[in-house]
Amino acid sequence: MSDDQRGHRTFLSVACILVLLSSAASHALAQDDAKAPAASSGKSTKEKWRPKDGFYGTRDKDDTLGFCREADGVSVVLAKKRIVGYEWSCDITKVTDTETDAIRLDLSCDNYNLAEALKLPEDHEFREIMLLKRIDEMTISAQRTTNGKFGQRWQASYCPGEQQRLAAGEKPTPWIPRDGAYASLGADFDDRCLKAPDAIIDFARKSISGANECDIYSYNDALMIAPHMTLVCNDTHSKKGLVQRTIDGGIMFGPPGFEVLNLSRIDDNTISLQKTHNGQSSQPANNVSYCGDEAQRHYVEQQAGK
Repeated sequence: MSDDQRGHRTFLSVACILVLLSSAASHALAQDDAKAPAASSGKSTKEKWRPKDGFYGTRDKDDTLGFCREADGVSVVLAKKRIVGYEWSCDITKVTDTETDAIRLDLSCDNYNLAEALKLPEDHEFREIMLLKRIDEMTISAQRTTNGKFGQRWQASYCPGEQQRLAAGEKPTPWIPRDGAYASLGADFDDRCLKAPDAIIDFARKSISGANECDIYSYNDALMIAPHMTLVCNDTHSKKGLVQRTIDGGIMFGPPGFEVLNLSRIDDNTISLQKTHNGQSSQPANNVSYCGDEAQRHYVEQQAGK
C-alpha cells in the first residue's frame, strides 16, 4: 500500500471519529435539554382573583345569626355582569385587574334617588367606578363613585345562606322551633333532660310546659331572617272572651288574663324564652337547648301514653 493510500485511510478514520463524537455530544445535549425546565415566559401563572358571586354587607354584632345590614349591602354577580346595592343597580361594562387580588369595575348605573336630587330624568345613566379588593376568603373592601366622586372605602363580608337565597330572589324560609324537650345548659344537662326538662314545646298541641308554661292562643309567623315569635298564652284556659291589655307598654288582645311569651332563636339547638307576669317582662330570658336523642324518645313515649 502506498503512502498516499495510507494517508487517505488515516484521514477517513479521523473524520469518522469526529462525526461519532459530534453525534454523541449532540445526543447528550438533547437529553439535557429534555430534562431542563422550560424557560419562563415572564408571565405569572397565578389565577386572577375574582370575588365570589353573592350578597356582601356589614355584619350586625347584635344579631346572633350574623345577618348583614341591608342598607350597606351589595350583591356582586360577575357571572351576569351585574352589581346591585341599596336603591341602585349597575351593569358591569369592564373588569380590570389593578393589582394582586384587586379589581376595578366600570359601571353603567341606575340611581333613581340621585337622579331626582340632581333634577335629571329618572332613567339617567350614571357612569361610575367601583374598586374591590380581597381581604380574606369571605371579606372584601369596596369603594364606589357616586356621580363620579369616590366615597369612603368600606369592608363587607359574605353574608349567611338565608340572605344569599333572599338576594337571589328565593322566598324567605319560615321558622318554628322544633317540638321536643329542652333544658338549660349545665353539667347535669343530660340528666335534667331525662328527669325534669325546663320546657316541653309542642306546637302541634299548642302547648309549652315547664317554667314558661303557655297554652298557645295565637302567635305571629316568624322567618329565618328574623326568628322571633310573640305567643299569646291562655293561662286561665278561658273558652271565650277577648280583652285588651297593656303588655310591656304596648296594646295587645287575647283571652281574659292572658300573658305573652317571647320566643327567639339563638342557634340551631338553642332558643330564648321570656314570659310576662302581670303584663311586664320583669324576669330575665331563659335560654334552653334541645335535648339529646334519649330524652326526645322518652318525651315521645310520654306523649303517646296520653
